[in-house]
Amino acid sequence: MPDFMLGIDSGGTAVKVAVVAPDGTERAVRGTTHPTLTPAPGQAERDPGRVWHCLGADIRAVLADAGIAGADVAGVGITGYGNGLWLVDEAGEPVGNGVLTSDLRAASICRDWRVEEQDETTRRHRAHTAAWPGKPMPLLAWLKRHDPDRLDRAWASVSSKDFLRARLTGRVASEVSDQSSSGYAPLDRRSNDPAMLASVGLEEFARLMPPLLEPLEVAGEVTAAAAAATGLRAGTPVSAGCSDNLAVMLGTAAITPAEVVVMAGTWGLHQCFLNALPADPTAVFLTHGLEPGSWLAIEGSPTSAGQLDWFVERFIRSQRPGIGDEELFAELNREVAALDPHAPPVLFFPYLNGAIDQSSARGSLIGLSNWHGLPHVVRGVMEGIVFEHRRHFDRLVALRGRPPSVRFAGGAARSQPWRQMFAAALDLPLVVPTGRELGALGAAILASVAIGRHADLAGAVAAMTRTGGEIVPDPGLAALMAGRYGIWREVSASLSPHWDAIIGGPGAAG
Repeated sequence: MPDFMLGIDSGGTAVKVAVVAPDGTERAVRGTTHPTLTPAPGQAERDPGRVWHCLGADIRAVLADAGIAGADVAGVGITGYGNGLWLVDEAGEPVGNGVLTSDLRAASICRDWRVEEQDETTRRHRAHTAAWPGKPMPLLAWLKRHDPDRLDRAWASVSSKDFLRARLTGRVASEVSDQSSSGYAPLDRRSNDPAMLASVGLEEFARLMPPLLEPLEVAGEVTAAAAAATGLRAGTPVSAGCSDNLAVMLGTAAITPAEVVVMAGTWGLHQCFLNALPADPTAVFLTHGLEPGSWLAIEGSPTSAGQLDWFVERFIRSQRPGIGDEELFAELNREVAALDPHAPPVLFFPYLNGAIDQSSARGSLIGLSNWHGLPHVVRGVMEGIVFEHRRHFDRLVALRGRPPSVRFAGGAARSQPWRQMFAAALDLPLVVPTGRELGALGAAILASVAIGRHADLAGAVAAMTRTGGEIVPDPGLAALMAGRYGIWREVSASLSPHWDAIIGGPGAAG
């Protein structure tokens, strides 16, 4: 019998694949970083053809790295970033590039929707659909104005992971968690609702709502064509999967409302499960959970570790040629750790893709002196990312109360000085799970239940996850970070009124 699961995670920066052993150990991991295409200022896209081609090559390579054949894979799990807009025809072929969540072209449309007069039902619908420009409905409205022919050619609006699942199985469908994140499925029921589109004047695009799957379903099997492209066995079951928000919950073993996850990757995420909808469902972003009667509360934005990656790529890599990624980041971590944290700081505001509550905000460095060097700036970037996490974390805590600790994952969890900053800024212990690709692991865990390898999620999580220790906050650093966070918030608030003018006016990104 096949023993291994294959987990796929279509992330905002890279698409990764992991071969996962029955005990959850990563036998091998591969991935490809995909460039963000910017056909116009504020736009962020990805080439679907390249994504699928590279995924096929990475699956073949990761099977070889693990020393197994496609026939040794019992099932495939898949997850990916939510929102954005991937339009496909009835055969699952892409209709244009996939749009990333960080896309800002529809910013002015979101602003218009927020200020229009509306009744209470419409207000609640819009709060769920128009939180930021990178959601599907604002993007549909933008295409309606600027590229209606593309919409005419489309059969379905899906997520990035749905596109890849369609290429694997030949079946175009979405599933409940992504559809509720997109706003197509309301929070009070696990089904598509054309009224959500009607609330923003897009009722004619109800035809783009694809068939809806539950996360624990098997969506289909690997086709002969997909088997030829990937090296998997034709007929291998592929689960419906879930949003990456939910996959991370599984990969970090946070499956009850008691646990809170802080994820520092391309997005900074702060999440917990709820067993009931809050009195005000608009107080925090919500999606459906993995099973009926469960919801996921999410606070976050694309303002996390990916911003340090951008800084390193644009301003450091060319100055240190011939150094690989791991060595370069290890060197930067050593330099940051050697600094006196009490030295006057460089303040960084991680809004390269806008802020979740102000799309016109932009990334900024403030407080530079002629004695500052590169390590001071890197530390400032790290701290600014941490402070934006703190801002989101406080909002989640206002909804559900302060936990005794948090599960901490993502690229920042692999940096010793950065982990200390997070623990100090949140003033809570950080429980760090083992494994690097926790989204792919979560997808594999979900698939193991879907295909019957485990009876339920609790059993699968118990069998396939481990923790790798705890980071306890340093009291002195916690006090320092609390004071610096207050200054950071004040400076951020003082900048807020000026962003529209700096980028060229309220309509500049729309």
